Amino acid sequence: MKFRSLVVSACTAAVLLSVLPSVSAVRATGDGDTSDTTMSKPGNADAGTSVVWLVLDEAPLYALLKTDGSINEKRFPGFAELARHSTWYRNTLATAQRTTEAVPALLDGKWPTLRNYPVYRDHPVNLFTVARNHKKLDVFQTITSLCPKGLCPNRIPVNQRHVRNQVQQFRNLIVRASTSTTATVHFSHLLLPHRPWRLSTESRVGKDLESDPRPGDILDRRRDSYQALLRQFVATDALVLELISELKKSANWERTMLVVTTDHGITFVPGESYRDEVNPNNPGTLEDIYRIPLFIKYPNQQSSAVNNCPVSSIDILPTVLSAAQIPHRERFDGKDLTATCPRRTSRRVQWPYTGTDMTTNFSAILKRVRYYNKWVSANGDVDDIHRVGRSGQLIGTRTPDTFKRSTKVKWLNIDRTSFQNIGSSSLSYVPSRVSGLVTTSTAFCTRCEGVLVVDNVVVASIPELAGIQPSSTPQYITTSLLTSGITSSSGPAELWIVDWTRSTPVFSRVGPSR
Repeated sequence: MKFRSLVVSACTAAVLLSVLPSVSAVRATGDGDTSDTTMSKPGNADAGTSVVWLVLDEAPLYALLKTDGSINEKRFPGFAELARHSTWYRNTLATAQRTTEAVPALLDGKWPTLRNYPVYRDHPVNLFTVARNHKKLDVFQTITSLCPKGLCPNRIPVNQRHVRNQVQQFRNLIVRASTSTTATVHFSHLLLPHRPWRLSTESRVGKDLESDPRPGDILDRRRDSYQALLRQFVATDALVLELISELKKSANWERTMLVVTTDHGITFVPGESYRDEVNPNNPGTLEDIYRIPLFIKYPNQQSSAVNNCPVSSIDILPTVLSAAQIPHRERFDGKDLTATCPRRTSRRVQWPYTGTDMTTNFSAILKRVRYYNKWVSANGDVDDIHRVGRSGQLIGTRTPDTFKRSTKVKWLNIDRTSFQNIGSSSLSYVPSRVSGLVTTSTAFCTRCEGVLVVDNVVVASIPELAGIQPSSTPQYITTSLLTSGITSSSGPAELWIVDWTRSTPVFSRVGPSR
């Protein structure tokens, strides 16, 4: 079916056409316009409609986007495929920066009060209690427990929060959603791509690293963390693509309403808390934390759409109940997005024990994409996640046969066993990140950077070594590795120095960890 036109601006319409190959018609009035628009209901939904509702965690929208506002399909083919089959509500805000408030708001369709606990007693009317008499329930919760006793397993073992188990739970969801023969509400809240960031881009698992001793206002530290998030986001994206592929191959694709969103995002701005503390005086961090992805594939949806309505995550529940034809008499703070474009000039976002009103629209996120693009290319592919600094261009290339030998620099890999017991299968071990200590008896030039080399191939760049001076205190380094070529037969990482003073870089080999 085709949806009726959405309210967007003329300039936005041009952007929309570049975002997706097939977008429903748009009518121009104003970017982020909050005018009420009656949306046609997705067709052919009936009592046999199933819902697959996936809530990711700590997954910011800006990380998925290119600088033109489109989804980076080279890096995130799963989300790009999702957008081709769904309605992308790209102007969506979360309600809270903590899971304990944000997920209940998703499930009960009400603004969080910051007084209630994330348990059934404090949220008695929610997705599970409303749907229980109309659909089978298939529920996996982490952190929250909003399902009545006896209806869902509410106590999740502590080890279930580990990244391997979270990936397995995602795969369990894929199997259940694609093989179910009964109208079901499949709900999973997964701690992906949430910290700790241990997954490599090809879904192997690194070790938990020691705490980073560098101050939080150091750009290099925050950039390293951002690269780690992107690695784990790419691995999560592969699971999203697997979910779509398996659903499309099954008999359930057309009759399934697929919702993919997240509870909140995260910021990497130096000097700011990732999200535990919110600084309203730094509006960019609010965009990072509260602006989230929301994609809804409606039952029997035949064409993609991009929607600019000022959506809040409290709108998802009433929309699910409407589109999946789940009868109820409840009243929600959220709006049914199949029936209206919410009239909001601002949206409330909260944190303990206050909040603020955000008045921005989608254009604000483009500034955040450009901000992080200075650190890691927002338009690049998966390998470009690792390409930072001048030496980033060397990632994936072989070292030259002719090089100098450096005797005045030494380094120590903090985990001396990091290149042992490397596996090749999904969720097997790989050193996705290496931390070390560098000492030098001579000053580095300001255009001299470090790189890590495995089997004569550059797998990481370390731009923060530029200009370091001799010191009694070793220089701490940490860096993400291009793991695609690292195997059980790979040798240990070697440190090399690359001098970019001349037009042609000069390589000096320090060697393996000592």
